[in-house]
Amino acid sequence: MSSGLHHGRTTESCFATISSTFNPYLELVSFTWFIAKRIIGNRKHKRSVSGPIISIGIIAIALGVITMLIALGTGVGLKNKIGDKVAAFSGHVRVTALGNSQHQETPKPLDNAILYQNQLQQLPNTLAVQPVAYVPGVILNNNAFDGIVFKGIDESFNSDFFSFFGMSDTIAVPTKNDIWISGELAKKLSITVGDRVPLYFASLQTTMPKRRSCTIVGLFETGFADYDDTYVLGHLDIVRSLYGWDENQVGAFEIFLSDDTNLDLDTNTIYDSIDAIVDVQHVEAQFPEIFNWIRLFGTNISLIIIIMIIVGGVNMITALLVLILEQTQLIGITRVLGAKVGSLQQLFVIQGAYLIGVGLVWGNLIGLGLLFIQHQTGFVSLDPVTYYVKEVPVYMDVTTVLWLNGLTLAVCMVLLILPSFIISKIPPTQVLKINP
Repeated sequence: MSSGLHHGRTTESCFATISSTFNPYLELVSFTWFIAKRIIGNRKHKRSVSGPIISIGIIAIALGVITMLIALGTGVGLKNKIGDKVAAFSGHVRVTALGNSQHQETPKPLDNAILYQNQLQQLPNTLAVQPVAYVPGVILNNNAFDGIVFKGIDESFNSDFFSFFGMSDTIAVPTKNDIWISGELAKKLSITVGDRVPLYFASLQTTMPKRRSCTIVGLFETGFADYDDTYVLGHLDIVRSLYGWDENQVGAFEIFLSDDTNLDLDTNTIYDSIDAIVDVQHVEAQFPEIFNWIRLFGTNISLIIIIMIIVGGVNMITALLVLILEQTQLIGITRVLGAKVGSLQQLFVIQGAYLIGVGLVWGNLIGLGLLFIQHQTGFVSLDPVTYYVKEVPVYMDVTTVLWLNGLTLAVCMVLLILPSFIISKIPPTQVLKINP
């Protein structure tokens, strides 16, 4: 019995010790929050010198968040859209004979195609594998001609290409004597769907070029001028007939990946899986000029975010300084009554955090609203010749929004600590006009 009483008294004494230890801190927090809530709650009913400056600080934070969201959402959206368009046309990784490594064209065939295709399809990150061949040629109409690159495909061709770029109602892989051409090329040569046109290809066996007559069954538009002015899609058997290839020979394999975040690793894995000397390149190595340009978006976005956060933080510093100078009498009274400098610093930092929060809320509402409208309507357009897309694409996720808001809040809160040190420089006796 005495043991139980002793244990109970020990527990009570522990709770008493803990309570006495933390009570000063709890009282300090309660005091700080009480004063801060009263000031914040009354500010909207109070006209003061700090009013316009505080409004400017909130607007600066809101405009900064709007700018950062739009820059990040459109920049990442444009980067992803262009990358997806290039990959949709050429695949994420290309496997071809070593003799074709320095050219887009594939005059040298890749043997044992069926075996390699089966091996590539077994890789864990492989989504699809399509055999292709690229050969140069010329397309003619009655009055004009133009140089082309003929891309041979077969029934395993990625059908998403046609829904991604297609302009025609017919979404299908061309049969042996059918072709797809770009809308730009059709306009240039004054030809359209249903027309039959001759194609001429250079031959290694004869001095005269070889001719194939094909019917246009569809139009596509990639938005890339180099593609739309040059490429024609047709059946792989046309290329085989030109060069005497058999069914087990192709110009290259274009591989689509389930996850393209680590192209270098996937390229090495694909190379190791093929028991032959071949050339394996991912899409960024095939088109370095496009992807180097895309990488500049990340640099620009980072600069915009840094500048906007600094501008917003400086405006909040100014607003907090005005608040401190405006409430010097409050500082003097509380200091005389025993308030510590640290608690007063917390008081004004809380007010600054409230103002930052208001700016963040309005900035997110307006910024995300504008991005949503653009995503739904595409009301802001672009020149596809320069940007490869007709309208500004948008990409945004919850993680990015939370990260951006958290970074803005953290940096601004750190900056707010600086003006709060002015409180320690304010003599309470002079503020209250009391002679020492």
